[in-house]
Amino acid sequence: MVADQLVMLAQALAREIETLKAELTSDQINPIDFNEGIDFYDEIARYEIELIRSALNQCDGNQTRAAKLLHLKSTTLNAKMKHYGLHPIRSIMFQRQKATQAK
Repeated sequence: MVADQLVMLAQALAREIETLKAELTSDQINPIDFNEGIDFYDEIARYEIELIRSALNQCDGNQTRAAKLLHLKSTTLNAKMKHYGLHPIRSIMFQRQKATQAK
């Protein structure tokens, strides 16, 4: 059971690395201009959304498994999804579309 979770986490991290590599080579990356400042909380929200989408994608939309993967309670994951307006099916489809476009 623990080994399965470690494998799932390793696979999710590997995918995240590939996604980050693709984003870094993409012309859509906007470098952070610290002269103008950034909104710390917007950046944290963006990162949380990406983590949640990645976990849901890894778990085929199963929120309970995604919560375990993220080491969150299911209720916490559900609250964050509601807060950000995320729906498992939309998140999975968005992630798959993004991956397809990257190829």
